Amino acid sequence: MLIYRLKSENIVYDLYLPEKSNSKSILYVPGLPGHPRKRNLGEFFAENGFTFFEMRFIGTWESDGIFTMENCLKSLDEAYSFVKGGNGIELRRDVKKEWSAGSIVFMGSSFGGGVVLSTHIKDPLTFILLAPVADIKKIKESVVMLPSGNDDMYNLISKGYANVYRGLTKKDWMDFMNGESAINPDKNLGNLKNKRLVFVQGKKDTTVNHADTDEFVKKLRASGVNAEFVSVENAGHGSDLEDQSAEAIAKLI
Repeated sequence: MLIYRLKSENIVYDLYLPEKSNSKSILYVPGLPGHPRKRNLGEFFAENGFTFFEMRFIGTWESDGIFTMENCLKSLDEAYSFVKGGNGIELRRDVKKEWSAGSIVFMGSSFGGGVVLSTHIKDPLTFILLAPVADIKKIKESVVMLPSGNDDMYNLISKGYANVYRGLTKKDWMDFMNGESAINPDKNLGNLKNKRLVFVQGKKDTTVNHADTDEFVKKLRASGVNAEFVSVENAGHGSDLEDQSAEAIAKLI
């Protein structure tokens, strides 16, 4: 299957086009650090009629700009508008590609799930949340603090991926870890009440705990949010969960 490369104002996408569209598009919002490309996932959904977009946040990988928590939310706004537009220029051959912009589903993985849960987009949408970073306090408890005063995730992103996540400051990262940044699902519950949320969680996940996701879903339901919970018995985190849950997700949406 051909994978097309497109770009909106700042964001680069991989696009998987189905031979016969079911008029549904999936916008895949990646984890952190995350490694493009999600070929298995994109090809599976395209083969089942979905138009599949894999985006890169502003300031990451091939996209323009600098990486901040606020820019992650702006990335969702830009990507959503782009997918709704129904067309874009394929960058290799400089030709126009078109797709049906009927129903748009956000699929957020890990950190990307936390970004999706924090979006200010008002439209009623379906969110597929793959082991999302939902409870920031739980994530903070899981990181390893180093003698330098940094945590191991900040070191990994700012040093190991310095040219991939460009411009991340320690203050922005610490605000995120302390629940004081733009990405904090707890502060966005009111905006989730007109949406359908489907949480997909592996029972063998050692990065985002199954019990923590279950607890967060219960809190959402108590707040009047339409939240479903799907457990995947033998799945871990990231690509393992995605590969094992794709068929079930396709039936749900």
